[in-house]
Amino acid sequence: MKLIYCSGMKGSRSAFSSVLVLTACVAIGFLASCQSDARNATRIPPTPTAKLKSEWNKDALEALTNNIRRQIDLDANYFKRARIYFGQEEYNLALNDINEAIDYKDNVGEYYLLRGQINRELNKLDAALEDAQRAEALQQDNSELYILMADILQEKNRYRDAQRYLNRSLQMSPYDGSAYYVKGMLQSRMGDSLTSISSFKQALTLNPRLLRAYQQNTRILNSLGDHQNALYYNNLALKRYPKDPELHFERGQIYLATSQLDSALISYRNAVAQNPGLTDAYYQIGNINTKFKLYQPALNAYLKVLKDRPDFPEINYLVGLTYERLGFHDKAAEHYTVESQFTPGHTLASAGIWRIQRREAGAYVPTPSSNSDRQVSSEPTRLLDTTRVKISTIQPRSSINMGTDSSRKIIIK
Repeated sequence: MKLIYCSGMKGSRSAFSSVLVLTACVAIGFLASCQSDARNATRIPPTPTAKLKSEWNKDALEALTNNIRRQIDLDANYFKRARIYFGQEEYNLALNDINEAIDYKDNVGEYYLLRGQINRELNKLDAALEDAQRAEALQQDNSELYILMADILQEKNRYRDAQRYLNRSLQMSPYDGSAYYVKGMLQSRMGDSLTSISSFKQALTLNPRLLRAYQQNTRILNSLGDHQNALYYNNLALKRYPKDPELHFERGQIYLATSQLDSALISYRNAVAQNPGLTDAYYQIGNINTKFKLYQPALNAYLKVLKDRPDFPEINYLVGLTYERLGFHDKAAEHYTVESQFTPGHTLASAGIWRIQRREAGAYVPTPSSNSDRQVSSEPTRLLDTTRVKISTIQPRSSINMGTDSSRKIIIK
């Protein structure tokens, strides 16, 4: 590199050197920036995180809502927003949107398929089956539809039809976790509990967000006495769904089976805190408090069950029992009587009525019979009514047939 000095240039040589250094720095920076751009062009972008996904869903919901307000492609935008709500497990909002989409266009099989999936999650099996059949009639042919059909049919105890749809779904999508969940349900309903556990585990391996697979696997393991593994899968589910009331209830069932009543009571309370309409949890709360002789909390729980489900087995007897233990005999007798009417021959309710009637009549107090100074009791004594006693005399037999002993020989001289 040659350096050319101009005669007309003013300034010292050091100033010229500074200019050269500055020019070199600019060139180096340019080369570095080019190299950085080349590297950025080939850089692998990071995997989207849950936070980015939630932000994307939020932006998508805002955009879809804006399009709906502007009356742009209403059926398609309602359908897309319903799918986002469905993925976020906001099933009521998803149902409202998909109903709007179907109102605007009622001949799209994909719309009915989504509504069938939503109704299945809301446990509206008849409506879900009707939507799935409508989607099938509109030429929907995918594994989601066949899994939905198989799931609904196994809930309706139509096992042969459910197996037929399940086989078709597994041929089309052999690695779908939902298909293995339905397979496990069919196996458990047909009595093969051990094989169903394997299917549920496979379902959770393929799709760790299958809530019903966690619930069914926990129930079967608990019923088989494998409480440790049942608690393990229950813990995995609660990490993903900490506010699901059924998971807390199943946790209480595990602790109840292992006689850990304090822990079971906490789990049942967590269940009703998330779902106040879970009457089975209130029933167990009442039972545990009764065992602890905490009758007022037990009565509150039983009254909640009675209010929500008046036909719950023996609930009137349990309410009457807690009222009796708390000293409210009139209310106890009332509920015992109702239980006796609902369940004729209920011996415990009849015994409760007898106890209360005995208390009302007063206990029998015998008259003192001491030869020394007799003290007259201030309480009235209860006397027997002999007019109602029937006495029958014993009549002797007129003759007795003793029979003859043939082993003896009578010698007559």
